[in-house]
Parts: sequence; C-alpha cells; structure tokens
Amino acid sequence: MSHADNPYGDPSDGDSGTPRSLDRVLADVAAERAAQDVMWGVQDFPDGTGPEHATAADAAKRDCRDAWRGARLTWRHILAEEFHEALAETDPRALRTELVQTAAVAVKWVQALDRRDGDLTHHAKAGPGRLEKLVRDRVPELIRAAGRVPEVRVAGDGEYRMLLHAKLYEEVGEFAESGAVEELADILEVVYALAAANGVEPDDLDRLRAAKAARNGSFAQRQVLRRPEDQ
Repeated sequence: MSHADNPYGDPSDGDSGTPRSLDRVLADVAAERAAQDVMWGVQDFPDGTGPEHATAADAAKRDCRDAWRGARLTWRHILAEEFHEALAETDPRALRTELVQTAAVAVKWVQALDRRDGDLTHHAKAGPGRLEKLVRDRVPELIRAAGRVPEVRVAGDGEYRMLLHAKLYEEVGEFAESGAVEELADILEVVYALAAANGVEPDDLDRLRAAKAARNGSFAQRQVLRRPEDQ
C-alpha cells in the first residue's frame, strides 16, 4: 500500500507493522488514566511488593518458558511473567522498570487485538467522581450551617496517612497550576497534619528544617548544580 493509499502513513517503531497503532492505543490509555483521576483523584497506596512474591514470579517464568518450548505461548503467559516480576521487586528503580515493561506488554497485547479484530473502540470509565475525600475539621460544621446534612466518617490510622499523602499531591498540584500563595498555606496545613500523624509537632518540624538549613543551606542563592554525566 502506498502512502497516498494509507491515511495513517507508514508504520513507526512500536507500531508492530500497523501505522499509528501505538499512538491509538496510548491515546486510549491516556484517556483511561484521565478518567481514573476524575473518578478517584490522586491516590497514594503502599506498593505491597516484596521478596515474598518471588516464588510466584519464578513460577510465572517457568510457565512462560514451558509454554514457549511447547509451542503454546499466549499473551497471558507473557503478561503474567512481567506482572509477577514486578510484584517481587522492592527497589523503586527496579520496580518502575518492571512496571513499565508490564505496561508495554499490555499495550502490545492491545495492539494485537486491534490487528486481529479491527480497531476496537475504547470507552473510558465515567462516574460521579470521588464519593469521599479528606476535608478540614470544620467543613462538616460549615455544611450544617448552610442547611445541609453531611455524611461523615472517621478514617483509621493507615487510611488517614494514605489520604494525607494523596491530599499533599493534590494541594501541590493546585499550587503548580495556579501559583496562588494561598495554596502554599494549604500545603503547609497538610504537612503539619502528616508530621502530627508521625508524632512530630510543628515546632519540632521547624527545628528539623532549621537544622537542615544550617547544615546544607536553604535555596536563597538559587544555585543550580549540574549532575555528573555518569548518573
């Protein structure tokens, strides 16, 4: 097929021979991720990975190898191997590498589906958005003063820390977007709450900050350090 006959152009690296295949799948993934943020907001959970998953990772590798040797290899074998290898990692750099490889295999599997069954249409999830969020202590009181009845529950210790981490990302993102100084106050409030959740009072936190500033300096001189090329 000539370029004139093909509206998608020639295939690029990663297209698996089908022009713009990778672009279309990645666009679907981006749309799904955007929909997830609308529905659930910023989420920050523990990784839950570790060496206790190494046995399952080894089994997935053997299963994939045996399937290859027996001419019965499937996408399920390949994706399972990558996924279980990710679960066995604890080092952030290695875990990220394994997760990227897992995502890449999933994308390639979707490309194979499109190539086999035509360009399938993805519909990103839609919903009413987050049904719950961590709020400041007086927000329920203000809602009642406005004549409405808030539905409120108290988060447990582990959930509270998770929600505070997510709230910190949310507030930092809002400051990065708007640049409003008021957002810095919101960030500071979350930082104080996180410190308190870890048994550190505001004065203690400021002493830690001052000690680090005395040892390493602050950012007043605006110095930018070039990292060595081998890092």
